[in-house]
Amino acid sequence: MKVLSMLLAGLTVGYAVSDIRPSYSLLSRTAEFGSFWAIVNGLTVVALVACAAAVALARASARAVTVVAIAAVLVVVFQTVGTVPGMVGDWAVAVGAGALLGSAAVLSGQHRAAQASLSVAVLGAGLLGGALDAVLQANDGPVFVWDVVGAEDDVRPQRAIAMVIIASVAAIALFLAHRNQVLQPHEPRKVLLVGLPLPIAAGVLSWIAAGHEPRSGEWLGAFAGMTVLALIAAFALPGRDGRVLLALFAGSAAALGSFGFAAGDSAQLAASVGLLIVGAGIGYRWPQLYVGLGGLFVVAVAQVLESQFDLPESAQFVLPLVTAYVLVSALSTAPGSLALSLPALFTMALPVTVFAASYVPSLSSDVAVAARTTEPDHLVLSVAGLVVVVVVTGACALLRRR
Repeated sequence: MKVLSMLLAGLTVGYAVSDIRPSYSLLSRTAEFGSFWAIVNGLTVVALVACAAAVALARASARAVTVVAIAAVLVVVFQTVGTVPGMVGDWAVAVGAGALLGSAAVLSGQHRAAQASLSVAVLGAGLLGGALDAVLQANDGPVFVWDVVGAEDDVRPQRAIAMVIIASVAAIALFLAHRNQVLQPHEPRKVLLVGLPLPIAAGVLSWIAAGHEPRSGEWLGAFAGMTVLALIAAFALPGRDGRVLLALFAGSAAALGSFGFAAGDSAQLAASVGLLIVGAGIGYRWPQLYVGLGGLFVVAVAQVLESQFDLPESAQFVLPLVTAYVLVSALSTAPGSLALSLPALFTMALPVTVFAASYVPSLSSDVAVAARTTEPDHLVLSVAGLVVVVVVTGACALLRRR
């Protein structure tokens, strides 16, 4: 039941995160991705609240932590079904998802299976939630969510139904599994010294990189800065806890050349989910962090070759398995470090310009059309990811000596 509760809590957090766009400022609705105000977005707030909640709640009783977790689940659900609209709702879902992540990390303790369930669920739902929405767009006819909030509200019925079901079962499982649990010793407050500046600094680097092509000096400089930031944070965490952060950052870097997991249709989505589960299972049974990092190295090398010789992309089909394996192999860790590290895959990924739209007048009318002018340099992205995987592997080797 403890593992199931963490799995469902992670799905709730991840599915909420998949609906949060890094360019949506929580301070100004008119802010664009390159705007300074876009630094304060939903993902940043999730990361900040998760870290603060994990450290604060570690000093509370298990019953109090469970109450916070269930309350956070309800906040996320209310926003999903349109009960809390507008910017207030955007803040509510970000704070709720962060509080749920922080409290779930505390409730997982150092139970490796619970941590693995929480981590892989957040990872999978966060990256594949948008694709799942597309699969759910199937039914015609009346849907109960429309009857509840009205069609004028910007609510996707399928997402709301899925979230209500997952969150309801999650709340029940959290109560049953943790009502009599005894928590682990307190989290050190110095985790806050890492977890609070980290997403803000990552947001600044993302802001610098926004609008620049990957081959530009600004983008590469921001990526180098993000790598340094990840290394500093990993070594500032106690003991070997920073390995989880480094593993997730390495997975994000290795995904640069392929633009993430394969989830273009139902079959690819099912395959990605299946590979995530298989990778997590293998990592739990035979955890070998350096084997996993070696797998990311192979993926990055394959992407370099694919970008050079116009080979069909295969890395995106392997990434779910390898990333889940690396993540689970890096566990177990302290709850505060886990809550700090899990949002890193979303907050520490630099934006990549897919194309620069230049508006030119149409010959047949006065309507402007967008013309595709540039594409990302896949070779630059792949080589940058390869270098980061090598650097992270060396950093993990140094952490091992602690």
